[in-house]
Amino acid sequence: MIATNLIIGRLGSGKTTAIRQLIKHKPVDENWAIIVNEFGQIGIDAALLTADNPDNLRITEIAGGCICCAAQTQLNVSITQLIRQYKPDRIIIETTGLGHAAGVIDLLRGEYLKNVIHIQSVICLIDINLFDHSYQNKSDRSPVFSDSFSQQTQLADIIVLNKMDLADGEYIDNARHYLNSFYPAKKIILPSSQGRFDIKWLSHHTDNSDNLNIATVAEHYQAESEIYEFKNLSIECFKSMTDDYLSFGYIFPASVTFNRKQSLCFINDLFNNAELSLIRLKAVLNCHRYWYGFNALEQHTEVTESSYRRDNRIELITTNRQLNTDAIRQLFLETIITF
Repeated sequence: MIATNLIIGRLGSGKTTAIRQLIKHKPVDENWAIIVNEFGQIGIDAALLTADNPDNLRITEIAGGCICCAAQTQLNVSITQLIRQYKPDRIIIETTGLGHAAGVIDLLRGEYLKNVIHIQSVICLIDINLFDHSYQNKSDRSPVFSDSFSQQTQLADIIVLNKMDLADGEYIDNARHYLNSFYPAKKIILPSSQGRFDIKWLSHHTDNSDNLNIATVAEHYQAESEIYEFKNLSIECFKSMTDDYLSFGYIFPASVTFNRKQSLCFINDLFNNAELSLIRLKAVLNCHRYWYGFNALEQHTEVTESSYRRDNRIELITTNRQLNTDAIRQLFLETIITF
């Protein structure tokens, strides 16, 4: 399996600069292939990267369309050719700042590439200066409030807050506020200047020594976790408790699919069960062709399309600290998973 990364972010966030920094630290014994996607017909980024071209590096450009949609076929062909001719140890894909990179993830997990590509971290670069007064004032002119910005942030495993050397302290607070609004939470958020971040993050290491440590309240309490086997699936089950609340949930492989309509009915039934005493439920589920986020509070459930692709997950919070979570898990597994 070939280790593969996506470097995403809006125009001007520093994606190409970050890749140039990564190239400088590429292990000499590894073959890397870099695919650069530019929306315009004239490619510039690939030319900039070629100037730094060391041994064991191949750079391929896809210009004139977004690989997230219109140029997907070209991306498929380019990856296949790179694998056959160059045999890379790692592929790094830089998407256009105008694209919706979830489509690239879906392609890499599709029928033709799923057995040769191993998606490691998806890294999103964000210019910290976007969180200026226009963000604080919720101005329509702020790109932070655009759908594409939100989707890129949602998709990322790792957030790199770039241009920190130019940042005001207020901007950092605004960025924390924004990133804390996502589910699943953004657990790895790296400060950066000039696109620099440690090459170890390509493999999604969990050492948090240089992490900004933006965490949810639940993470301050000891969590229990176990692996549960169900019909050849390994499901991670976790549970944590405070003085007043019980939080529990499950993480499934991304390949597992759910029925959207049944999932919504199941969630509503849970909230209608007074014994469960649920106060909150969040989930991100692969519902065949589309992924959806479910956000339930009391009797209201909001369902939106989601760019998240790492795994399926559901998390519930209840005031009933003695709740039999195993029974809920079994009911969940038997009700809405499709095979």
